Amino acid sequence: MDDPERPGPDADVSEIAEWMEEDFGRAVADGIENARGEDEHEVVEVGILNHERGEVVGTIDTDGNLDTESEALREVSQEYLDQGVPVLIPTTYENEDGEMVHADDEVMVEPGTTGFVRAFIDELSSPFDCDPEALVDLPVRDIEQD
Repeated sequence: MDDPERPGPDADVSEIAEWMEEDFGRAVADGIENARGEDEHEVVEVGILNHERGEVVGTIDTDGNLDTESEALREVSQEYLDQGVPVLIPTTYENEDGEMVHADDEVMVEPGTTGFVRAFIDELSSPFDCDPEALVDLPVRDIEQD
């Protein structure tokens, strides 16, 4: 899919909005196309800390493999492993009155996709978390994946 031509500096709001919509649509289509062509992905694994106990109580990887003996961690994680993790993606669209609306769209980041580990860790309830240094290096959900 060709990139839509970016409007010039003298473009009006409706031209910019149209371009943004076309560009977003292209990004979505490209992301779907790329996802279909990728059978392999980088597997990321991080340790999950229990801050109350001050120790690592399990690990999670990109494919949703949770390795833990903690029943509490398994309980809070099961829904995310089964259904994915809800993530808000900022979107812009034009309503029926022609006004630009900025809103968040919820997408599910499922095991096996880029950003799953980061979304999983971000959604865990206290006392579970990961080392903040590991969090910095975790890939996030790419809007083009939708």
